[in-house]
Amino acid sequence: MARGWSIPPSLFMGAVEQDLSKKIRTIAIQCLNEVVMRTPVDTGRARANNQLSIGKPVYASLDAYDKEGGATITEGATRLTGLEPYTVVYIQNNLPYIERLEDGYSKKAPAGMFGAAFNSVARANQ
Repeated sequence: MARGWSIPPSLFMGAVEQDLSKKIRTIAIQCLNEVVMRTPVDTGRARANNQLSIGKPVYASLDAYDKEGGATITEGATRLTGLEPYTVVYIQNNLPYIERLEDGYSKKAPAGMFGAAFNSVARANQ
């Protein structure tokens, strides 16, 4: 005799979506942390301008400074509270000189920040 589902698969959808949101949040925080801590520091403006947004990119730059990086990471992590499943998370920096830093202009970050952070987090989450 064939046996069917004892619990309808549709009841698992909420649990799967909750797990997905948790995984996205974890990876986003890892990426933000890596990007922020890899950003070379002179005044702290480049580090403070690593911005996390949800659902759409932000095109402004901030008049903020964060030499240590903790405030920037905390701000980004706070934005991830209540993250919905299937939502796109952006991490970007809109300062005019950030591309030069990403291309290795600074001896403090010869491998850049964003690409190196992505590769590091991808390896850690395989």
